Amino acid sequence: MASKRNQGKTTKSGSRRTDRIQAASDFGIDVSMLSDNLKRTPAERIKRHQAALNTVLKLRKASRI
Repeated sequence: MASKRNQGKTTKSGSRRTDRIQAASDFGIDVSMLSDNLKRTPAERIKRHQAALNTVLKLRKASRI
């Protein structure tokens, strides 16, 4: 029996995952950025997220001055 995580990911005619990625791309989501981000380690993703968050907080603070 397949685990819940693996259920519904593939079919005989092709990959359901590929269909979902194509649907996201057609909707306008930049899946290349998602793919590139998933190549990073979790620690690197957190580091990059924190840097982006710090930038947003600085911009918010600057707009109040």
